[in-house]
Amino acid sequence: MPADNKNIRKYKKTPLKKHILFLLEMTAGSFISIGAFLIFIGGNDLLSGGVFGIAQIFNHYITAVPLGVFYMLLNVPLLVMGWRQLRPRFACYTIYVVALQSFLTEYLVPYLPQYTNDLLLACIFGGLLGGVGNAIVVRAHGSGGGTDIVAIIARKHFDISIGTISLMANGVVVCLAGMIFGFERAMYTMVSMYASSQAFNKVLGGFNPRRNAMIICDNGQELADRLMRALGRGVTLLPGEGAFSHQKKDVLICVMSRLELPTMKEIVQEVSPNAFVFINETYEVQGRFYSTSSQKIRALAAAQQGVAFEEDFDEDD
Repeated sequence: MPADNKNIRKYKKTPLKKHILFLLEMTAGSFISIGAFLIFIGGNDLLSGGVFGIAQIFNHYITAVPLGVFYMLLNVPLLVMGWRQLRPRFACYTIYVVALQSFLTEYLVPYLPQYTNDLLLACIFGGLLGGVGNAIVVRAHGSGGGTDIVAIIARKHFDISIGTISLMANGVVVCLAGMIFGFERAMYTMVSMYASSQAFNKVLGGFNPRRNAMIICDNGQELADRLMRALGRGVTLLPGEGAFSHQKKDVLICVMSRLELPTMKEIVQEVSPNAFVFINETYEVQGRFYSTSSQKIRALAAAQQGVAFEEDFDEDD
């Protein structure tokens, strides 16, 4: 058992170069998100989501205390409560991001203009850029604190998802925005939050998600050979059994680009018309998913079948 623990600790250790890279990414993301707030959101009496929006409300009534200070003060008790439940790296990165964003909120003000010409454009672009910045921070294993910490605490004690916590926090912010700045500003705040969430999800999940197809059929090997030869993608072949009929089935799993879906469907319809197929969106793929290996897969599949292989252009999105 001690040896296993030692291996686990060795596996989790992050090289210094990666720490530096993650810190640089979090710094860039913080500059983008805070810059978007100062240029488009703050000057138009719009509110950000979560704890930052609550900090704006406090700052609206107590102007003597800077907004960045309120943001830091609101995050301190959350960090204290959630410290034992946070991973050490995540906790340290979160402290860094919270401190940096609190600093930038105050010290970037003299250097950035405020866009107040068109409220709709301000809330859209402020939300989009803010979402991009926050996603860059999260992709670097960091966090801006706030609702992320609350969600981690709540998920452990009450089994509440991060999305639910975020929705509840943003709902509170929107209601307060309506009471303080008027319902028109609250509606613009909702537009900004929606734009931010869409940009966040796109950057975090990728602009080009793959498709994961699972095919249940009787002639799995024949279908897998055809798919590998036509698509140049690897196929995983698993044994399966119907729970009701207890008939043996083949289960194929294949990840592909969206442009390859029509070809896959055509092949399935031709080779195994009675196959059961369902397709999911896959936001991230790790491993060998490159067009450079596609020609090799096609050639190997063709050689196994004794079919002449013709090299063609493999369009990977």
